[in-house]
Amino acid sequence: MKREWVFLFILLIGTVNAVGSKGWADDLNGNGAEAHLLPLELGTRFDDNVFMSYLENGRLSDDVYSLDGGGVVQARWDWLTGSLRYELDSDTYQFYSQLNNFKNDFELNLSANWAPLIPFYKNESFIRSSAYGDFDYFDEGNFGGLQWISEAGWISELQYKNLSRQYFNQSAPYQSRDFTDNGVSASLQKEWSESLIFKIEGGFNDRQFNRNAVAETGMGPATLADLQHDETWSIDLGTHLYFGNILQDIHLDAERTNSNSYGFSNSVESFSWAGVLSPIENFYLQLFFRIYDKVYDSTPLSIQEYPDLQLGFVDEDGQDLLAVKGTWDWAPQWNGSLGFSRVHTEFTQPGEYYIKNILSFQIDHNF
Repeated sequence: MKREWVFLFILLIGTVNAVGSKGWADDLNGNGAEAHLLPLELGTRFDDNVFMSYLENGRLSDDVYSLDGGGVVQARWDWLTGSLRYELDSDTYQFYSQLNNFKNDFELNLSANWAPLIPFYKNESFIRSSAYGDFDYFDEGNFGGLQWISEAGWISELQYKNLSRQYFNQSAPYQSRDFTDNGVSASLQKEWSESLIFKIEGGFNDRQFNRNAVAETGMGPATLADLQHDETWSIDLGTHLYFGNILQDIHLDAERTNSNSYGFSNSVESFSWAGVLSPIENFYLQLFFRIYDKVYDSTPLSIQEYPDLQLGFVDEDGQDLLAVKGTWDWAPQWNGSLGFSRVHTEFTQPGEYYIKNILSFQIDHNF
């Protein structure tokens, strides 16, 4: 399977190079198409907990080499625009080769400029291939919506999404992790000036798992006939501003999940800040941290109590994350970066968390 994706990547890159070299002539109305390569990225990182263990004696480290690249084709015809994008990422581990994986990301975008209304549609297929079950799955997402831009500079957007994940390993522990999301979101954005943008976004998502829900009874947990589904309401307040010559992105986020399965209803609040500054020419320093709090209405069932539910309450976004990254543009179309990040993430058993410390180095070349 990996060989087919590598071949497809080489074929696409060859096509993009051919199109980019001869060009697609625009007609008199400005219609046409173009293609170009995405930046080629070569990097290495040290990960001190590659198997994501919550035990100190289970923290196994490795050096990981990565290679990322891809291409994009964009087209416009009158009021209709579209793009087709492909990215291939590969991770190669030095000691634990079973963790090697390829990430293939296909993205199709279509939109119609009927100002002030802009309807849009996006399809994204993400295929991750690995001998390690946690890195071997397929995501398929469809997103559609409508954007409205007022003369006063307000941008409002309404979007519907349908996203599903399926693991290629369909044994019981992995099959139970398959899910389908159906959700809607609405946002309102205002650009007050070149240095201040404000956005508020709210949404609702219904996630249905491929496993039966469990309810608490007087006799203990009991399996229900219905599949587990989690309904989540969320709101995010964000600002994007320049202050003291620092580009800053600040977010306040709150979520509430109601589940029909025992121990999965919870509330989440988080605060995140990202800043970018340039102390000297051609050098950029990026800083990011996130404070995260998640509280369950009742203690989730543990693997000892109910093995089928051991993966139901994993938070995929990570908690209490801290990152710093320096990037240097040392030559035209070339840059290098060095970064450190620390991630504190919920494990597959209640009350347990794993920590990752990652030191990374990367070189980028833009075509």
